[in-house]
Amino acid sequence: MRGPRLNPISHPMQHLRHDNLTPPPFAGAVLPLGNERDDMQPTVQIDVDETSGVWRTDGLPMVYVPRHFMVNMHKETERTLGRAAYAEMLNRSGAKSARYWCQQQADLLGRPAPEIFAHYLRRLSERGWGRFTIEALDPEHLTARITLRDSIYVLEAEGQATAPTCYMFEGFLIGAMQFMCDARSVQPLSITCRESACTAMGAPECRFEVNCTFAA
Repeated sequence: MRGPRLNPISHPMQHLRHDNLTPPPFAGAVLPLGNERDDMQPTVQIDVDETSGVWRTDGLPMVYVPRHFMVNMHKETERTLGRAAYAEMLNRSGAKSARYWCQQQADLLGRPAPEIFAHYLRRLSERGWGRFTIEALDPEHLTARITLRDSIYVLEAEGQATAPTCYMFEGFLIGAMQFMCDARSVQPLSITCRESACTAMGAPECRFEVNCTFAA
């Protein structure tokens, strides 16, 4: 019995080549990793199932939605639940998704955890969430500093914000760091991510700090 055919969608996206994942320079404990390339044209392939219409990228089902839908849903959920409860929910759901995605890609590509971490942020950038840059990634102490430009939540912000608007990404980064911990078989007491600066509040860029807490 033949399975459904998967056809690449017709638009200018190139195939992902696993051997194009350039290893970062692991020269020290803290790794300064910038964007691996300046070209922001996506290199992700979208495969469409002719039978179901399901889109897949990197082997996982995807949904392509307008930016305003995501932002409006985000704002309305925050108003309904309250920021604190919503942020806690986002941390759990975002971390779960990021951890799963990173593990799936690690199994597929067979690359070290820091490369998968960088690959994850590159994919977020290519999918239009914003332009992520790894300023530092310490695979020994399991910390990271990330900057973000052109966040969808900044671009859709209405006037000057009084609080950071891009906190959805905190859960994403927590999950990616959980994957790093899994790869080393360590269980931190907690993993935290804080948006320490936000462009919507007047900062030149959004900044995130990721840290792990271990037992003494």
